[in-house]
Amino acid sequence: MHLNSALQRTFDTRRDTKKIFVAMTHKFAIRSDQNKDGKSLVFLIVRSGKLKTTMNLDIKVEKKFWDPIKTRVKKSENSENFNIILDTIEAKIILIKRDFLITERILTPELLVDAINNNTPEFDFISFCLHHISNSVYAKNTMKAHKTAINKLKEYRSEIPFSMLTLDFFERYKKYLLTKKGNTDPTCWTDFKILKKFINLAHDRGIKLAFDKSKFVVKAPKTTPVFLTPEEVEKLHAYFFSEFTNPYHILPLGYFLFSCYTGLRVSDIQSLTRKDVEKDIFRFQHIKTKNDQYMKIVDELREILDHEPKLFVDRLSDQKLNKHLKLIATTCKIDKKISMHVGRHTFATTILLKNGSITKLSKLLGHSSLKHTMVYNHITDQSALEDLDKISFNKKNPHSPKEESGSVYFKLVDGEYIPVNVDEELKKPSP
Repeated sequence: MHLNSALQRTFDTRRDTKKIFVAMTHKFAIRSDQNKDGKSLVFLIVRSGKLKTTMNLDIKVEKKFWDPIKTRVKKSENSENFNIILDTIEAKIILIKRDFLITERILTPELLVDAINNNTPEFDFISFCLHHISNSVYAKNTMKAHKTAINKLKEYRSEIPFSMLTLDFFERYKKYLLTKKGNTDPTCWTDFKILKKFINLAHDRGIKLAFDKSKFVVKAPKTTPVFLTPEEVEKLHAYFFSEFTNPYHILPLGYFLFSCYTGLRVSDIQSLTRKDVEKDIFRFQHIKTKNDQYMKIVDELREILDHEPKLFVDRLSDQKLNKHLKLIATTCKIDKKISMHVGRHTFATTILLKNGSITKLSKLLGHSSLKHTMVYNHITDQSALEDLDKISFNKKNPHSPKEESGSVYFKLVDGEYIPVNVDEELKKPSP
């Protein structure tokens, strides 16, 4: 597959007042020297004015099988595969030139070769993201989330020129995450928040996008956090102290209950030492927000810590903790998908259900804004429905005997409501 000559001339001769695009040619050639097998290396030559760059390709052929006119390998062993590689490189060159042209960036032979090798972050969105991830300082979990989001995008498409990014592209990618990858809406939201961050960063760095970034809106999904009721936590508490507890469940359950009593994130729990929790009141720094905070060890939590001395000495990864918690929930017959973060949700809802202050709760959770805490207020609002049972307009006397037959109504006699059988009342003669 060869380039259309008219299209090639358009790319190679375009000039504007900014001199963004200048004459650039390229061709494949074969080196004169040979290896011990009598084969020569095929390479790419890129020229632009007085500038020249070469790029060695992983293709070696005998000179008699090289066609210098078509710049392709003649029919021979592996010739079809070699020509596919050359066609792919040539198609990529056109794509790179188009992308630089659309985004009004200067393209040099060296930049072209770098872009072919995906070393130019200004051309490829994935390379851009990975470049900034590797040169940024993130917390451990934040770094992991960023890498996971970009690696999933890379699975979807290994190379994504900025010119390919459109709102439709992101819609298709979201559908892929939901249907092919089986991701949930909250997971997609997390990934897209990260992608939006890099879109904004690219725009700030002067890279022109093929769409209006203000229309790339990432809305948080409407979800209800999973939490445990006091009765469910009581089941776990009893299982923790039971003589029949699976030994592999002790540590993960202990860490989970610690979160239920303190509301700490798993990252913060992982950062604590046994010495920290030996104090009745300890100070720690939130891994996520870097804010300092004090936390109290209540009596019930102290019993848990004393029961298992290995807590905050022996560690389990976040993944193993969550894996064990799912098995623990099944063992305790709790029909909920439990993770370490559910402990944090349980702590928050329990405080509000017991009429705790949402402002104080926000501080205990280490939230940077009260709006993050309000989601728990919506959950506990449902408990207000229980008060509807108190509404009654029927003035029944709770101590009156129940009538076995006939309708009953209540009649005011000497300032007191008494039950009256309708059938008997009707039998009485009129006054």
